[in-house]
Amino acid sequence: MPKITYRIGVSSWTEKNSMQENLAFLDKQLHLSIPLITGADIYSKKKKIKIYVGKEINLKEYSKETYLREKFDISLETLADIAVQGYERACLLNYKKYDQVIIGVEEDALIVPDYFALKTNIVNSYQEQV
Repeated sequence: MPKITYRIGVSSWTEKNSMQENLAFLDKQLHLSIPLITGADIYSKKKKIKIYVGKEINLKEYSKETYLREKFDISLETLADIAVQGYERACLLNYKKYDQVIIGVEEDALIVPDYFALKTNIVNSYQEQV
C-alpha cells in the first residue's frame, strides 16, 4: 500500500500515512483560500514520486524571458543560485501570494499547476500501485 507525505510551505512535511488517510488532508486544502500544500511525495515499493504545486521554470530558457521575470519578480541572481546547485528547472511554489518562493526541482519530479491536478496525480499513482 503506497504512503504519502505532503510538503507544507518550503521545508515542513506531514506524517507519512496511507494514501486514503492523507487524501482527506488534501480535500481540506481545496476548501481553503490560502495555499499551504506545496507538494507531495508518494512512496511505493518500487519508487518515490515527487510532485510540486506551482509554475515550472526552465532555468536555461527563463533567463531570456524578461516579461515573465518581471511579472513574477524573479532576479537572475536567484535563478543563478538555483542553477549552481545543479538544478535545470525550478518551481515557483503556490505558497505565498505576495512573497514568491522558488525552489530547485529534480529532473524526475512532476510539477502540477493546481491542487486539482495534484489530487488527480495522487489518485492515478494510487491506482497504479493497487
